[in-house]
Amino acid sequence: MSSSRAFSLSLLAVAITGTAVLSGCKAVDRTLSNVAVNAIERRITPDLLRSDDVDMMCTFATGNFPLISGGVRALYGSPEYLEAVLLQTSSVCAENQAIEAELRSIRAAREKRIEEAQDARITQKRLLERTARRQLMAFERMTSQIEAEYRIKYGSKCPQFKKDYHELIYLLGTIAGLQAVVNDIAAEQAVGVSTEIAPKAERALRCISNAKWWGAPTAARAVIWNILPGGAEGKDVWGTFQQSMIIGELQGVRISHTLYALSALSIDDQPRFRDAVRRFANPIKNFKANEEFLVVDALSGAIMNNLSDRYWTENTGTRTPVNSLGKFWDDKPANSGNAVNLDDL
Repeated sequence: MSSSRAFSLSLLAVAITGTAVLSGCKAVDRTLSNVAVNAIERRITPDLLRSDDVDMMCTFATGNFPLISGGVRALYGSPEYLEAVLLQTSSVCAENQAIEAELRSIRAAREKRIEEAQDARITQKRLLERTARRQLMAFERMTSQIEAEYRIKYGSKCPQFKKDYHELIYLLGTIAGLQAVVNDIAAEQAVGVSTEIAPKAERALRCISNAKWWGAPTAARAVIWNILPGGAEGKDVWGTFQQSMIIGELQGVRISHTLYALSALSIDDQPRFRDAVRRFANPIKNFKANEEFLVVDALSGAIMNNLSDRYWTENTGTRTPVNSLGKFWDDKPANSGNAVNLDDL
């Protein structure tokens, strides 16, 4: 963002805050506050979506959520859409920390350091609780605003979206809800996330275009088919993932690859998990990440790296070697064309 734009937004925020305080009128406060939210959505959010620095984005979201959320609500504004984005992004920081604790636990268990392994596992579950809580909040903020603005019941009727931005939040918030279910189960249901989110999400995802949103809606539905009892009956689950990944690669966003990997792991299908990681690391020729949604592709890459690190650590004691995503310790040169160098191990 240019310095002039940032300065203009700063002046806008100061003017809005000053006017609202002086006016003492709730209606004026609400109007001006929503002007600020709209300015953030139109001017700042697009720049955030174009960033591929996952650590910076989740740190920004974690540090600024109380300021943005509290400030807007204090002036009677409606920041739910923005809160959903910030909470979902912030959950990445907590999830990354949980993965680090899990890797420490795996290494300690391999070395027969029982107390260290147990302590790391406890730390992991605490961090997964934090992750699930943020993801659930993101889901709830999205659903409450969608239901209020479009006068529908989430999962029962499709909203007629006024903006692509709302549709994007609807998709990402729904995926956050599914993640909250999975992470809460891993945290021994410390948050109490309802498993009813899954069937509601499956119906809700039918409301948005698979072709428009990188193949992600149908890929997310396929994940649900795999985890719901009888959900996969009569459906081509794995064929659905393959089609969604092609769409994602053509559009430059590989979130479907990550959903494919998570689904394969949920039923311990290691060949398909490896296929998902390889597909992510080796997309179609001339693949280029979508510049308008770099952060989504980057977040997908961060999750895929975490999954690969866990898989490598369970089997070798160390995480994925540098520049080796999509490769495995037992790859044969004749098949892979480039065997993984394990000298450092």
